[in-house]
Amino acid sequence: MMDYRARYIHVNKANEHDKTQQRDTDTSEDIGDIFQAVSLYNKGKSQSDRIHPMDVQMAVFHCADGFLKQMLVSKLSQCQYALPLLVPDPFTQQIEFPLWTFRQINKSWKMRNTNNEIISQTHLVYKAETPMVSFFRFGSVSSSKSHLMKSLINEKHNTFFHRNCPGSSRTRVLMDGVVEIAWFCPSGKNTDKFTDCVAFCNLHGDAGDHEKQLEILTEMSSVNVVLLPGLQKNYGSAEKIQNLIRITTPLICLFTEDESTVMMMKKGKFKIGLKDRNLSDVSEELRRAINDCLSESSSTFKLEDMSKHSDIRVDEEDDDDCRRGKEAAQQMMSLLEKKDLTEIKK
Repeated sequence: MMDYRARYIHVNKANEHDKTQQRDTDTSEDIGDIFQAVSLYNKGKSQSDRIHPMDVQMAVFHCADGFLKQMLVSKLSQCQYALPLLVPDPFTQQIEFPLWTFRQINKSWKMRNTNNEIISQTHLVYKAETPMVSFFRFGSVSSSKSHLMKSLINEKHNTFFHRNCPGSSRTRVLMDGVVEIAWFCPSGKNTDKFTDCVAFCNLHGDAGDHEKQLEILTEMSSVNVVLLPGLQKNYGSAEKIQNLIRITTPLICLFTEDESTVMMMKKGKFKIGLKDRNLSDVSEELRRAINDCLSESSSTFKLEDMSKHSDIRVDEEDDDDCRRGKEAAQQMMSLLEKKDLTEIKK
């Protein structure tokens, strides 16, 4: 039914009731060695058989036709959740850009002009030109990238599903390589974290394993944000990180094994340590760094421009049936536009 709570899946174990009964029985007995008791209870407990909620969402997405995909993405947008932007086929790894699913989505926001007047704007999201901030990680990191992104957009709402959400587990099979997108839409108030509408893109999995997605996002983004343990020359993705530093696009490096506060390495290149630091402090420093980068950059991103990239498939809009249907609809519209409105009513 596409309930917004469908992301929070609780899996009841078949033997959960039996284990509860066993524990109740054991309470009346002397358990003796507490360490032995704990190891016995933990034996056989594993997350390997847990179903990741985002795997369920992506399984439905992969099995759906174009209309159900569009409905699913529209519902996700209504619930203020991140939307699938680049989706690798689980069998062929061909990357799909589901442009059709975004066609009905509008975003509204309020900005202040130079005279401090509030200007309201509403755009079809695929046509909106906004700055874009891309997040990646290289290697295995101790901090949750999705959790950090969620805190930038909305501290009270899980825009991006992350490891601390109900039902989450370390095992997932359909999310690696998926790029999700969400927008921060300002309200025109002084408390806005960003003064303009900003798109945030999240590449799931190790960016070093998903070169095409990394290439597309770094080419189109206004700011790149990278999570990694540290910088060493013998690091597996050192060359890719070096490329991000060389290009003119602003870069913010988040080091999970570094305790330092925000620091500018050179113009447009920042580093922030995450180790043993308060998430609220890190979010505030990251937000300031992103705003500094955006104030120096005039580059914008338009969703439909992504379809111009080679090597990615644009969903149903590439199909012959859809193309013929669109041409027929445009022909009908051109006939209607030639007639006077009163004639059409008659």
